[in-house]
Amino acid sequence: MSPAVKPTYHQTSLEEARKLARVDAEGHVYLHPAEGESEERYIGQYSAGGGEDEALQYFTRKFDELYNRALLLRARVATQADSASALRSSAQSLGKELREGTWLGDVAGLEAILAEIGTGIDGIAEQEKKQAEEATAAKLAVREEIVSEAESIAAADPEQQHWKSAQSRMNELFEAWKTEQKTPPRLSKSQEDPLWKRFRAARTTFEKHRRAFFVQRDKEAGEIKRAKEELIAEAEKLSRSTEYGPTAKAYHRLMDQWKALGRGQRKTEDAQWARFRAAQDTFFAARDEANAKLDAEYGENLKRKEEILEQLRALMPFTKPQAIRDRYFKLLDEWDAAGRVPRGDVKRMERAIGEIQDAFREAEGATVRVQDSAKNERQSAMLTQLEETIAQLEQELTEARAAGDERRIKESEEALAARRTWLETLKSA
Repeated sequence: MSPAVKPTYHQTSLEEARKLARVDAEGHVYLHPAEGESEERYIGQYSAGGGEDEALQYFTRKFDELYNRALLLRARVATQADSASALRSSAQSLGKELREGTWLGDVAGLEAILAEIGTGIDGIAEQEKKQAEEATAAKLAVREEIVSEAESIAAADPEQQHWKSAQSRMNELFEAWKTEQKTPPRLSKSQEDPLWKRFRAARTTFEKHRRAFFVQRDKEAGEIKRAKEELIAEAEKLSRSTEYGPTAKAYHRLMDQWKALGRGQRKTEDAQWARFRAAQDTFFAARDEANAKLDAEYGENLKRKEEILEQLRALMPFTKPQAIRDRYFKLLDEWDAAGRVPRGDVKRMERAIGEIQDAFREAEGATVRVQDSAKNERQSAMLTQLEETIAQLEQELTEARAAGDERRIKESEEALAARRTWLETLKSA
Protein backbone atom coordinates (compact mmCIF):
# COMPACT_ATOMS: atom_id res chain seq x y z
CA MET A 1 0.00 0.00 0.00
CA SER A 2 1.31 3.47 -0.86
CA PRO A 3 2.78 5.51 2.08
CA ALA A 4 0.28 8.23 1.21
CA VAL A 5 -2.59 5.98 2.13
CA LYS A 6 -0.97 3.58 4.58
CA PRO A 7 -3.10 3.61 7.73
CA THR A 8 -1.42 4.86 10.91
CA TYR A 9 -1.66 2.92 14.13
CA HIS A 10 -3.66 4.43 16.97
CA GLN A 11 -3.01 3.62 20.59
CA THR A 12 -4.55 5.37 23.56
CA SER A 13 -1.97 6.17 26.26
CA LEU A 14 -2.52 5.66 30.01
CA GLU A 15 -2.34 9.37 30.52
CA GLU A 16 -5.20 9.89 28.06
CA ALA A 17 -7.15 7.03 29.64
CA ARG A 18 -6.79 8.48 33.17
CA LYS A 19 -8.13 11.82 31.87
CA LEU A 20 -11.16 10.08 30.42
CA ALA A 21 -12.10 7.54 33.13
CA ARG A 22 -11.59 6.29 36.68
CA VAL A 23 -11.38 2.77 38.18
CA ASP A 24 -12.84 1.85 41.56
CA ALA A 25 -11.48 -0.69 44.01
CA GLU A 26 -13.47 -3.55 42.46
CA GLY A 27 -12.22 -2.86 38.91
CA HIS A 28 -15.29 -1.01 37.65
CA VAL A 29 -14.47 1.63 35.06
CA TYR A 30 -16.47 4.87 34.83
CA LEU A 31 -16.24 7.45 32.09
CA HIS A 32 -15.95 11.02 33.41
CA PRO A 33 -18.94 13.25 32.56
CA ALA A 34 -18.54 14.95 29.22
CA GLU A 35 -19.03 18.67 28.88
CA GLY A 36 -22.66 19.46 29.64
CA GLU A 37 -23.17 16.13 31.51
CA SER A 38 -23.52 15.75 35.29
CA GLU A 39 -23.10 12.01 35.81
CA GLU A 40 -20.47 9.44 34.99
CA ARG A 41 -21.10 6.68 32.49
CA TYR A 42 -20.38 3.14 33.38
CA ILE A 43 -18.12 1.31 30.93
CA GLY A 44 -17.60 -2.08 32.51
CA GLN A 45 -15.63 -4.15 34.98
CA TYR A 46 -12.15 -5.60 34.58
CA SER A 47 -12.16 -8.77 36.72
CA ALA A 48 -8.94 -10.39 35.64
CA GLY A 49 -7.10 -8.85 38.54
CA GLY A 50 -4.48 -6.20 38.55
CA GLY A 51 -4.46 -2.56 39.17
CA GLU A 52 -6.03 0.54 37.69
CA ASP A 53 -3.69 0.62 34.73
CA GLU A 54 -4.59 -2.90 33.60
CA ALA A 55 -8.30 -2.06 33.77
CA LEU A 56 -7.89 1.12 31.72
CA GLN A 57 -5.67 -0.64 29.17
CA TYR A 58 -8.21 -3.40 28.79
CA PHE A 59 -10.95 -1.00 27.72
CA THR A 60 -8.72 1.28 25.62
CA ARG A 61 -7.51 -1.74 23.63
CA LYS A 62 -11.13 -2.40 22.50
CA PHE A 63 -11.51 1.21 21.45
CA ASP A 64 -8.12 1.27 19.73
CA GLU A 65 -9.11 -1.84 17.78
CA LEU A 66 -12.25 -0.07 16.51
CA TYR A 67 -10.23 3.10 15.80
CA ASN A 68 -7.59 1.20 13.80
CA ARG A 69 -10.30 -0.57 11.79
CA ALA A 70 -11.58 2.91 10.90
CA LEU A 71 -8.08 3.98 9.88
CA LEU A 72 -7.77 0.93 7.66
CA LEU A 73 -11.14 1.68 6.08
CA ARG A 74 -10.05 5.29 5.45
CA ALA A 75 -6.99 3.96 3.61
CA ARG A 76 -9.20 1.65 1.53
CA VAL A 77 -11.44 4.59 0.64
CA ALA A 78 -8.42 6.67 -0.37
CA THR A 79 -7.25 3.93 -2.75
CA GLN A 80 -10.80 3.10 -3.90
CA ALA A 81 -10.03 -0.51 -3.04
CA ASP A 82 -13.68 -1.51 -3.27
CA SER A 83 -17.01 -0.31 -4.53
CA ALA A 84 -18.78 2.55 -2.83
CA SER A 85 -21.56 0.26 -1.61
CA ALA A 86 -19.11 -2.19 0.01
CA LEU A 87 -17.11 0.61 1.60
CA ARG A 88 -20.29 2.30 2.84
CA SER A 89 -21.46 -0.96 4.39
CA SER A 90 -18.19 -1.26 6.29
CA ALA A 91 -18.43 2.38 7.46
CA GLN A 92 -21.99 1.89 8.62
CA SER A 93 -20.96 -1.17 10.65
CA LEU A 94 -18.19 0.81 12.35
CA GLY A 95 -20.58 3.68 13.08
CA LYS A 96 -23.16 1.33 14.55
CA GLU A 97 -20.57 -0.24 16.84
CA LEU A 98 -19.42 3.19 17.95
CA ARG A 99 -22.98 4.37 18.66
CA GLU A 100 -24.12 1.27 20.49
CA GLY A 101 -21.03 0.77 22.66
CA THR A 102 -19.47 2.68 25.51
CA TRP A 103 -15.84 3.34 24.69
CA LEU A 104 -12.77 4.51 26.45
CA GLY A 105 -10.79 6.64 23.99
CA ASP A 106 -10.93 9.59 21.61
CA VAL A 107 -14.52 9.00 20.46
CA ALA A 108 -14.77 12.47 18.88
CA GLY A 109 -11.64 11.82 16.85
CA LEU A 110 -13.05 8.52 15.67
CA GLU A 111 -16.34 10.16 14.74
CA ALA A 112 -14.40 12.74 12.67
CA ILE A 113 -12.58 9.92 10.84
CA LEU A 114 -15.88 8.19 10.11
CA ALA A 115 -17.27 11.49 8.76
CA GLU A 116 -14.18 11.82 6.55
CA ILE A 117 -14.70 8.26 5.36
CA GLY A 118 -18.32 9.06 4.54
CA THR A 119 -17.29 12.05 2.44
CA GLY A 120 -14.73 9.94 0.59
CA ILE A 121 -17.30 7.24 -0.07
CA ASP A 122 -19.71 9.86 -1.41
CA GLY A 123 -16.99 10.93 -3.87
CA ILE A 124 -16.43 7.36 -4.99
CA ALA A 125 -20.18 6.88 -5.39
CA GLU A 126 -20.40 10.01 -7.54
CA GLN A 127 -17.51 8.81 -9.67
CA GLU A 128 -19.07 5.37 -9.99
CA LYS A 129 -22.33 6.99 -11.01
CA LYS A 130 -20.59 8.99 -13.70
CA GLN A 131 -18.75 5.90 -14.93
CA ALA A 132 -21.99 3.92 -14.89
CA GLU A 133 -23.72 6.64 -16.90
CA GLU A 134 -20.87 6.67 -19.41
CA ALA A 135 -20.91 2.87 -19.64
CA THR A 136 -24.67 2.91 -20.09
CA ALA A 137 -24.38 5.56 -22.81
CA ALA A 138 -21.76 3.44 -24.57
CA LYS A 139 -24.00 0.40 -24.19
CA LEU A 140 -26.92 2.31 -25.66
CA ALA A 141 -24.72 3.49 -28.53
CA VAL A 142 -23.77 -0.12 -29.35
CA ARG A 143 -27.41 -1.17 -29.25
CA GLU A 144 -28.32 1.81 -31.45
CA GLU A 145 -25.70 0.73 -34.00
CA ILE A 146 -27.12 -2.80 -34.04
CA VAL A 147 -30.69 -1.51 -34.46
CA SER A 148 -29.77 1.08 -37.09
CA GLU A 149 -27.93 -1.47 -39.22
CA ALA A 150 -30.83 -3.91 -38.94
CA GLU A 151 -33.24 -1.16 -40.00
CA SER A 152 -30.98 -0.28 -42.93
CA ILE A 153 -30.92 -3.89 -44.11
CA ALA A 154 -34.70 -4.16 -43.72
CA ALA A 155 -35.24 -0.94 -45.69
CA ALA A 156 -33.19 -2.08 -48.71
CA ASP A 157 -34.97 -2.62 -52.04
CA PRO A 158 -35.96 -6.32 -52.10
CA GLU A 159 -35.10 -6.47 -55.81
CA GLN A 160 -31.56 -5.22 -55.10
CA GLN A 161 -31.02 -7.11 -51.83
CA HIS A 162 -28.30 -9.78 -51.67
CA TRP A 163 -30.40 -12.09 -49.54
CA LYS A 164 -27.78 -14.66 -48.54
CA SER A 165 -25.31 -12.13 -47.13
CA ALA A 166 -28.13 -9.97 -45.72
CA GLN A 167 -29.60 -12.97 -43.86
CA SER A 168 -26.17 -13.85 -42.50
CA ARG A 169 -25.60 -10.29 -41.32
CA MET A 170 -29.03 -10.07 -39.70
CA ASN A 171 -28.25 -13.27 -37.75
CA GLU A 172 -24.93 -11.79 -36.66
CA LEU A 173 -26.72 -8.67 -35.41
CA PHE A 174 -29.15 -10.80 -33.41
CA GLU A 175 -26.25 -12.70 -31.80
CA ALA A 176 -24.56 -9.36 -31.05
CA TRP A 177 -27.79 -8.17 -29.38
CA LYS A 178 -27.92 -11.26 -27.17
CA THR A 179 -24.25 -10.85 -26.23
CA GLU A 180 -24.84 -7.23 -25.27
CA GLN A 181 -27.72 -8.33 -23.05
CA LYS A 182 -25.43 -10.67 -21.13
CA THR A 183 -22.56 -8.24 -20.59
CA PRO A 184 -22.64 -5.42 -18.00
CA PRO A 185 -23.85 -2.87 -17.51
CA ARG A 186 -27.41 -4.04 -17.88
CA LEU A 187 -29.86 -1.58 -19.35
CA SER A 188 -33.09 -0.76 -17.60
CA LYS A 189 -36.37 -1.93 -19.09
CA SER A 190 -37.27 1.63 -20.09
CA GLN A 191 -33.93 1.97 -21.91
CA GLU A 192 -33.92 -1.42 -23.61
CA ASP A 193 -37.57 -1.85 -24.62
CA PRO A 194 -37.74 0.94 -27.26
CA LEU A 195 -34.56 -0.35 -28.91
CA TRP A 196 -35.78 -3.95 -28.80
CA LYS A 197 -39.09 -2.98 -30.39
CA ARG A 198 -37.25 -1.26 -33.27
CA PHE A 199 -34.88 -4.20 -33.68
CA ARG A 200 -37.73 -6.71 -33.63
CA ALA A 201 -39.69 -4.63 -36.16
CA ALA A 202 -36.67 -4.48 -38.47
CA ARG A 203 -36.19 -8.25 -38.32
CA THR A 204 -39.90 -8.79 -38.91
CA THR A 205 -39.88 -6.47 -41.95
CA PHE A 206 -36.76 -8.16 -43.29
CA GLU A 207 -38.28 -11.63 -42.99
CA LYS A 208 -41.51 -10.42 -44.57
CA HIS A 209 -39.66 -8.98 -47.56
CA ARG A 210 -37.46 -12.06 -47.85
CA ARG A 211 -40.38 -14.47 -47.90
CA ALA A 212 -42.29 -12.30 -50.38
CA PHE A 213 -39.24 -12.06 -52.64
CA PHE A 214 -38.69 -15.80 -52.78
CA VAL A 215 -42.39 -16.52 -53.22
CA GLN A 216 -42.41 -14.12 -56.18
CA ARG A 217 -39.18 -15.56 -57.51
CA ASP A 218 -40.58 -19.09 -57.33
CA LYS A 219 -43.67 -17.87 -59.13
CA GLU A 220 -41.60 -16.20 -61.84
CA ALA A 221 -39.38 -19.27 -62.10
CA GLY A 222 -42.48 -21.40 -62.65
CA GLU A 223 -43.67 -19.08 -65.40
CA ILE A 224 -40.24 -19.09 -67.03
CA LYS A 225 -40.15 -22.88 -66.82
CA ARG A 226 -43.56 -23.21 -68.51
CA ALA A 227 -42.65 -20.72 -71.25
CA LYS A 228 -39.37 -22.47 -71.94
CA GLU A 229 -41.12 -25.83 -72.11
CA GLU A 230 -43.19 -24.38 -74.94
CA LEU A 231 -40.04 -23.18 -76.70
CA ILE A 232 -38.44 -26.60 -76.24
CA ALA A 233 -41.50 -28.31 -77.71
CA GLU A 234 -41.37 -26.04 -80.76
CA ALA A 235 -37.60 -26.52 -81.12
CA GLU A 236 -37.97 -30.31 -80.96
CA LYS A 237 -40.77 -30.13 -83.53
CA LEU A 238 -38.51 -28.21 -85.95
CA SER A 239 -35.46 -30.40 -85.38
CA ARG A 240 -36.35 -32.75 -88.32
CA SER A 241 -37.29 -30.00 -90.77
CA THR A 242 -35.56 -30.00 -94.18
CA GLU A 243 -36.63 -26.45 -94.97
CA TYR A 244 -33.27 -25.21 -93.82
CA GLY A 245 -33.61 -21.50 -94.54
CA PRO A 246 -36.96 -20.76 -92.84
CA THR A 247 -36.21 -23.21 -90.03
CA ALA A 248 -32.84 -21.60 -89.27
CA LYS A 249 -34.57 -18.24 -88.96
CA ALA A 250 -37.22 -19.83 -86.74
CA TYR A 251 -34.48 -21.13 -84.44
CA HIS A 252 -32.98 -17.66 -84.25
CA ARG A 253 -36.36 -16.29 -83.17
CA LEU A 254 -36.70 -19.06 -80.56
CA MET A 255 -33.25 -18.22 -79.21
CA ASP A 256 -34.18 -14.53 -78.89
CA GLN A 257 -37.34 -15.49 -77.00
CA TRP A 258 -35.33 -17.83 -74.76
CA LYS A 259 -32.91 -15.05 -73.81
CA ALA A 260 -35.73 -12.55 -73.27
CA LEU A 261 -37.34 -14.85 -70.68
CA GLY A 262 -34.28 -14.67 -68.42
CA ARG A 263 -32.88 -17.44 -66.24
CA GLY A 264 -35.02 -19.74 -64.16
CA GLN A 265 -33.93 -21.86 -61.21
CA ARG A 266 -30.45 -23.19 -61.87
CA LYS A 267 -31.19 -26.90 -61.78
CA THR A 268 -34.27 -26.55 -63.97
CA GLU A 269 -32.58 -24.03 -66.27
CA ASP A 270 -29.61 -26.30 -66.99
CA ALA A 271 -31.81 -29.29 -67.80
CA GLN A 272 -34.11 -27.26 -70.05
CA TRP A 273 -31.22 -25.63 -71.87
CA ALA A 274 -29.69 -29.05 -72.56
CA ARG A 275 -32.95 -30.17 -74.23
CA PHE A 276 -33.35 -26.92 -76.17
CA ARG A 277 -29.75 -27.06 -77.36
CA ALA A 278 -30.06 -30.72 -78.33
CA ALA A 279 -33.00 -29.91 -80.61
CA GLN A 280 -31.00 -27.14 -82.30
CA ASP A 281 -27.95 -29.36 -82.66
CA THR A 282 -30.03 -32.04 -84.34
CA PHE A 283 -31.36 -29.57 -86.93
CA PHE A 284 -28.09 -27.80 -87.67
CA ALA A 285 -26.18 -31.07 -87.86
CA ALA A 286 -28.66 -32.30 -90.47
CA ARG A 287 -28.38 -28.99 -92.34
CA ASP A 288 -24.59 -29.12 -92.32
CA GLU A 289 -24.68 -32.71 -93.56
CA ALA A 290 -27.02 -31.74 -96.42
CA ASN A 291 -24.81 -28.78 -97.33
CA ALA A 292 -21.76 -31.02 -97.27
CA LYS A 293 -23.43 -33.38 -99.74
CA LEU A 294 -24.29 -30.46 -102.01
CA ASP A 295 -20.73 -29.20 -101.83
CA ALA A 296 -19.47 -32.64 -102.80
CA GLU A 297 -21.89 -32.71 -105.76
CA TYR A 298 -20.78 -29.24 -106.81
CA GLY A 299 -17.12 -30.25 -106.78
CA GLU A 300 -17.28 -31.40 -110.42
CA ASN A 301 -18.95 -28.14 -111.41
CA LEU A 302 -16.05 -26.29 -109.80
CA LYS A 303 -13.53 -28.25 -111.85
CA ARG A 304 -15.40 -27.42 -115.06
CA LYS A 305 -15.58 -23.73 -114.22
CA GLU A 306 -11.89 -23.68 -113.40
CA GLU A 307 -11.24 -25.04 -116.93
CA ILE A 308 -13.51 -22.40 -118.48
CA LEU A 309 -11.68 -19.65 -116.58
CA GLU A 310 -8.39 -20.86 -118.02
CA GLN A 311 -9.85 -20.82 -121.54
CA LEU A 312 -11.23 -17.29 -121.05
CA ARG A 313 -7.90 -16.07 -119.69
CA ALA A 314 -6.19 -17.55 -122.74
CA LEU A 315 -8.20 -15.09 -124.89
CA MET A 316 -6.81 -12.10 -122.97
CA PRO A 317 -5.83 -9.38 -123.45
CA PHE A 318 -8.89 -8.49 -125.51
CA THR A 319 -7.09 -6.40 -128.11
CA LYS A 320 -9.55 -7.45 -130.81
CA PRO A 321 -12.77 -8.19 -129.00
CA GLN A 322 -14.81 -8.62 -132.18
CA ALA A 323 -12.50 -11.38 -133.38
CA ILE A 324 -13.04 -13.50 -130.27
CA ARG A 325 -16.55 -12.40 -129.49
CA ASP A 326 -18.24 -15.66 -130.44
CA ARG A 327 -15.71 -17.76 -128.60
CA TYR A 328 -16.03 -15.49 -125.54
CA PHE A 329 -19.80 -15.71 -125.32
CA LYS A 330 -19.74 -19.45 -125.98
CA LEU A 331 -17.46 -19.91 -122.99
CA LEU A 332 -19.78 -17.74 -120.88
CA ASP A 333 -22.69 -19.99 -121.88
CA GLU A 334 -20.65 -23.00 -120.84
CA TRP A 335 -19.87 -21.22 -117.54
CA ASP A 336 -23.54 -20.76 -116.76
CA ALA A 337 -24.34 -24.31 -117.83
CA ALA A 338 -21.69 -25.72 -115.48
CA GLY A 339 -23.98 -24.96 -112.53
CA ARG A 340 -23.29 -24.06 -108.93
CA VAL A 341 -20.01 -24.51 -107.07
CA PRO A 342 -19.33 -25.32 -103.38
CA ARG A 343 -20.21 -22.50 -101.01
CA GLY A 344 -16.60 -21.83 -100.10
CA ASP A 345 -15.70 -21.15 -103.71
CA VAL A 346 -18.69 -19.03 -104.83
CA LYS A 347 -17.20 -15.65 -104.01
CA ARG A 348 -13.80 -16.48 -105.53
CA MET A 349 -15.31 -17.77 -108.76
CA GLU A 350 -17.72 -14.84 -109.07
CA ARG A 351 -14.85 -12.42 -108.62
CA ALA A 352 -12.74 -14.21 -111.25
CA ILE A 353 -15.47 -14.26 -113.95
CA GLY A 354 -16.40 -10.67 -113.09
CA GLU A 355 -12.86 -9.49 -113.72
CA ILE A 356 -12.81 -11.17 -117.14
CA GLN A 357 -16.21 -9.71 -118.10
CA ASP A 358 -15.11 -6.24 -116.99
CA ALA A 359 -11.98 -6.52 -119.12
CA PHE A 360 -13.99 -7.60 -122.17
CA ARG A 361 -16.48 -4.75 -121.79
CA GLU A 362 -13.67 -2.27 -121.45
CA ALA A 363 -12.03 -3.64 -124.59
CA GLU A 364 -15.28 -3.39 -126.53
CA GLY A 365 -15.83 0.18 -125.37
CA ALA A 366 -12.35 1.13 -126.62
CA THR A 367 -13.09 -0.07 -130.19
CA VAL A 368 -14.21 3.08 -132.05
CA ARG A 369 -14.69 1.64 -135.56
CA VAL A 370 -17.33 -0.86 -134.56
CA GLN A 371 -20.46 -0.63 -136.74
CA ASP A 372 -23.58 0.60 -135.00
CA SER A 373 -25.40 -2.54 -136.00
CA ALA A 374 -22.62 -4.71 -134.63
CA LYS A 375 -22.62 -2.64 -131.47
CA ASN A 376 -26.35 -3.03 -131.08
CA GLU A 377 -26.09 -6.73 -131.73
CA ARG A 378 -23.34 -7.16 -129.16
CA GLN A 379 -25.19 -5.06 -126.65
CA SER A 380 -28.31 -7.11 -127.21
CA ALA A 381 -26.33 -10.30 -126.74
CA MET A 382 -24.77 -8.99 -123.56
CA LEU A 383 -28.15 -7.92 -122.27
CA THR A 384 -29.48 -11.37 -122.99
CA GLN A 385 -26.46 -12.96 -121.32
CA LEU A 386 -26.80 -10.73 -118.25
CA GLU A 387 -30.51 -11.41 -117.96
CA GLU A 388 -29.87 -15.15 -118.08
CA THR A 389 -27.10 -14.83 -115.52
CA ILE A 390 -29.36 -12.77 -113.27
CA ALA A 391 -32.09 -15.39 -113.54
CA GLN A 392 -29.58 -18.07 -112.59
CA LEU A 393 -28.31 -16.03 -109.62
CA GLU A 394 -31.86 -15.41 -108.43
CA GLN A 395 -32.43 -19.16 -108.47
CA GLU A 396 -29.24 -19.72 -106.48
CA LEU A 397 -30.27 -17.04 -103.96
CA THR A 398 -33.64 -18.73 -103.49
CA GLU A 399 -31.91 -22.05 -102.81
CA ALA A 400 -29.42 -20.45 -100.42
CA ARG A 401 -32.25 -18.85 -98.44
CA ALA A 402 -34.11 -22.13 -98.31
CA ALA A 403 -30.97 -23.81 -96.94
CA GLY A 404 -30.48 -21.03 -94.39
CA ASP A 405 -26.89 -20.64 -95.55
CA GLU A 406 -26.03 -17.08 -94.58
CA ARG A 407 -22.70 -17.04 -96.40
CA ARG A 408 -24.17 -18.26 -99.70
CA ILE A 409 -27.02 -15.80 -99.30
CA LYS A 410 -24.58 -12.92 -98.89
CA GLU A 411 -22.42 -14.03 -101.82
CA SER A 412 -25.43 -14.55 -104.09
CA GLU A 413 -26.87 -11.14 -103.17
CA GLU A 414 -23.56 -9.42 -103.92
CA ALA A 415 -23.19 -11.16 -107.28
CA LEU A 416 -26.81 -10.43 -108.18
CA ALA A 417 -26.46 -6.75 -107.26
CA ALA A 418 -23.38 -6.46 -109.49
CA ARG A 419 -25.12 -8.08 -112.48
CA ARG A 420 -28.19 -5.87 -112.09
CA THR A 421 -25.95 -2.80 -112.01
CA TRP A 422 -24.28 -3.92 -115.24
CA LEU A 423 -27.67 -4.54 -116.80
CA GLU A 424 -28.91 -1.04 -115.96
CA THR A 425 -25.66 0.42 -117.31
CA LEU A 426 -26.07 -1.40 -120.67
CA LYS A 427 -29.70 -0.43 -120.97
CA SER A 428 -28.91 3.24 -120.42
CA ALA A 429 -25.95 3.26 -122.86
